[in-house]
Amino acid sequence: MIPARAGSRRLPTKPLLDLGGAPLVWRVYERVRACSAIDAVLVATDDDGIAAAVTARGGQALRVDDACASGTERVARAAARLDAPFVLNVQGDEPFVEPADLAAVVDALRAGAAIATLAAPLPPALRDNPATVKVVRDAAGGALYFSRHPIPGEQHVGVYGFRRDALLAVARLPRGRLAAAEDLEQLAWLEAGWRIDVRDAPAAPRSIDTPADLEAARTHFVTARAPA
Repeated sequence: MIPARAGSRRLPTKPLLDLGGAPLVWRVYERVRACSAIDAVLVATDDDGIAAAVTARGGQALRVDDACASGTERVARAAARLDAPFVLNVQGDEPFVEPADLAAVVDALRAGAAIATLAAPLPPALRDNPATVKVVRDAAGGALYFSRHPIPGEQHVGVYGFRRDALLAVARLPRGRLAAAEDLEQLAWLEAGWRIDVRDAPAAPRSIDTPADLEAARTHFVTARAPA
């Protein structure tokens, strides 16, 4: 499930911005569809233009018109209308997410995890960057804490896998003091007692949050697709 909404403060209509001749949301769709461990790909959106951009290319879009406080809530509202044991939440600004990393999250769910996510080595230059979320794991590979501050951990990769019942439960949780302090919704899940299994990713994919990110992504997209 790819949550995509039109209202972005820094990049208005972000899911529809061009990346290599197609809308950004479609580039994410292509990457998720390339993961053989995933049975179906849907975009959950409140916008007619986003839905049309996906369906015009043969993809599936599901309208979720209710006001949602987060992408997780939008995915949960869509998942409540579907019959699927597991749901992955892949943000609509992750056009370089690796299919192999998504498969690792699916593997965690099939192994019994209620919630799973990813972590990658933290580049030293990003240690003090509050936009880079860090995660610390326990000895069994579960998340102990997430923070925007420079804690001794790894870089969190914001892809989540959920058992369907877990998704519907955490989407209803109040924000909580830790989540409010760090502005990270997953801390509300930890505070409520949910375990988050953390699997390895070789590196965090390039995401798109600002106009500069978009231009860098366009350059990277062309370079990555150029013949050797």
